[in-house]
Amino acid sequence: MNMPFTQKKRICLATGFLLLGSAVYILFRPASLLMFRWANDLGLMAPIHALRMHCIRVANYLPHWFIYSSPFAFWVVAYLLFIKAIWWKSQTPLRYFWFYFVPLIAFISEIGQYLKLIPGTFDPVDLLIISLCTIFLLITDTLCAANVIRRLR
Repeated sequence: MNMPFTQKKRICLATGFLLLGSAVYILFRPASLLMFRWANDLGLMAPIHALRMHCIRVANYLPHWFIYSSPFAFWVVAYLLFIKAIWWKSQTPLRYFWFYFVPLIAFISEIGQYLKLIPGTFDPVDLLIISLCTIFLLITDTLCAANVIRRLR
């Protein structure tokens, strides 16, 4: 089965958001995070440290929310785009379950942190950024799909 151009764009965009979220996390988040211990165990800290040194001045110009809230939101958007691309021909209602699964879990985990049911630090900006990114993706994807349908007519 040949994948339409729209699905290929979704996969490219998803990959871009996945890489962007990862880059922000690796380049600008504190090196005390558990992820960096794993990187050290894998022998990756030298190249990561070198990259971080090249980007150290940029961090001063990035807003706090971008460094601390956007990576997870970018990963949620990447997930949504991948799911849209994977389930593009499906008519089953199960596709909605998979589509909304991660954004819902992200939202619930933040609320769980607020209620002290889940370990972590509640951040209302995380909720806002995840919600805005998800809504933005839904709107733009719907508009793009409507435009594709209109061009097919």
